Amino acid sequence: MPLGSGIYRVAAVEWDQPPVDQDAPISLEELQAAIRRVANIDLPMSEPTWLSRPTDNSRQVDRYRKGRVLLAGDAAHIHWAYGGMGLQTGLQDASNLGWKLAAQVHGWAPAGLLDTYHSERHPVGQRLLTSTRAQEALARPGDHVTALRALFAEWLEQGEVLKSIVEMVTGVEIRYDMPDARPNRNPLVGRWAPDLQLTTMNGSTRVADLMHSGRGVFLELTPREELREIAAAWKKRIDLVRAQSNRQPADALLIRPDGYVAWAVLSAESGQAGRLSLVSALETWFGEGSRAP
Repeated sequence: MPLGSGIYRVAAVEWDQPPVDQDAPISLEELQAAIRRVANIDLPMSEPTWLSRPTDNSRQVDRYRKGRVLLAGDAAHIHWAYGGMGLQTGLQDASNLGWKLAAQVHGWAPAGLLDTYHSERHPVGQRLLTSTRAQEALARPGDHVTALRALFAEWLEQGEVLKSIVEMVTGVEIRYDMPDARPNRNPLVGRWAPDLQLTTMNGSTRVADLMHSGRGVFLELTPREELREIAAAWKKRIDLVRAQSNRQPADALLIRPDGYVAWAVLSAESGQAGRLSLVSALETWFGEGSRAP
């Protein structure tokens, strides 16, 4: 891998060599011998700037937050690159933390909001390490692992299994534990908001486009004036959008700035239950409301 200025990164992974002390220094001659065994070439190398042994570099910090110190992305978790999951996980760390940190800086964050960064994202990091370690194990040679790969390939031909693996790799499976006392709450709560195609009085748009402002969104898909009036008390921190869609998973959704559904109301839900649960969700994620213009 070229790194610029005439410097290249060279690595070799050998499964059939005897175990070595991973902390022992490695020489340039030892690396060249490994390249020779793997690629059957004598690769000219000189003046190394850094030498290390490839290891299972998977690890995660115990806490994503300690006081005023917050860690995200590679500072919070590192792992093998199997599955290409690191980038999107780091971006979701940042989007989860960013709006909560902004709320704290601007003085309207409800108590404990910053702590939810750790409680929501740390389990995701643990899941990430489990997945990449499993993929690394499946890459190893040997009759037993070959048999496991063959069996795994058969499982992937089953629609539900394939769907589960795809959702894990892409992060779509993530579901945060949103406080909600309703026994029959919408299954979207805690999950990524579906990217619905929407028609508003200003034209066509999508849920993803609504999130560009970096604010929360109260999305009303069926006219519910009593709910809209409640949400209006938080209009300094959320956008109120009334729209129509050919898919309607709920009458209305409250979407956090990171794209996750904090609240949703079912069509058949009673007005009182919907109102109380909406107020609770708004106060939990956006602090106290105000009737001031």
